[in-house]
Formats: sequence, structure tokens, C-alpha cells
Amino acid sequence: MRHLVVVAGFLIPLAAAAQAADRPHCEEVQRTLQAQIDAACPCATAQTRAAHVHCVADKLRALSGCHKGADGAQVCGSVPRACAANLRREAARSTCGEPNAVACCLPRQHDCLNDPAPGDGKKEGTCSRSQKPCDTLTDCRIPACRKAATADHCTRVGGTVGSGTDCNTACAP
Repeated sequence: MRHLVVVAGFLIPLAAAAQAADRPHCEEVQRTLQAQIDAACPCATAQTRAAHVHCVADKLRALSGCHKGADGAQVCGSVPRACAANLRREAARSTCGEPNAVACCLPRQHDCLNDPAPGDGKKEGTCSRSQKPCDTLTDCRIPACRKAATADHCTRVGGTVGSGTDCNTACAP
């Protein structure tokens, strides 16, 4: 029984690494598709949040779905399903269709680790959680994005209103 546990302990990380290697590069897919999605489902004219999400989901279903072709073989869209799911989730988290809602950028502080001489102007350390080069703690302020009901609410909780309608673009450094 102990041998089975040891073998399973080695195989599970290997399976997880193999699965991660098979995942598509969704960032590239998103950049490619964003103009198509924006044209089909414009954020500015969305009547409701649900209508916008439904529109995006329909567009992604058309681009990623599978169906039988004329020859009977299964034909699938060009967008990997994992990427379509990510894009659908982002649409659901956007402020489209919500008249007063904003993407709110909240500052989050992370530690600057392993800098031998903090404050010397040389970024020889790394920020915890992001591996971004740093010299002092101020180099490690990374915005976290949350949807806020209004711009006033965002500023009251210490955030700044983002420049976009979703968290991918609103708080980009």
C-alpha cells in the first residue's frame, strides 16, 4: 500500500504538468478575437449585463463549437474551448450593460524580496507573487481589479477607476 501512495505521489504532479503543457495560449486567442467580439457585442449599446454576456457566449459558441460537416466528419471552430470559457467569464465580469458600474483598481502591496541594498536604485530583488524586479516596496504595488457599483464607491474604498470596461484592460500596468 505504501508503494502505491509513493507512486501516486510522483504521477500526480507529472499529470498536472502534462495537462498544463496542453493548455492553449488563450492570451493570443483573446487578442485576435477581441475586435470580432466587440463588433458583434458592443459594450456601449448593451441593454443589460445579461444581454451582453449572452451575446458574447453566442459568438464564442459559433467560433468554438463542433458540428458534423457535409462529409459526416466532426468540424470544430478555430477557438479552443478552454479559451472560449475564459472569454465568457471575462464578459460576465465586465461592466457592460451596467450603466454606473466601473472597473475599480485597488492597490495591493507585495513584499520586495532578496534585494541586498533596498533603496539604492538598483532593482535586484523580486516582488513576492509576481516575480517583478524591485528595489523598494513601492515597486511592488500591483493593482487588483474588482467591479464597483459606482465610481464614487470605488474611490471611497481606496481604488481608482480603471480605464476600461473589464479587468483585463482597466488596471493594466
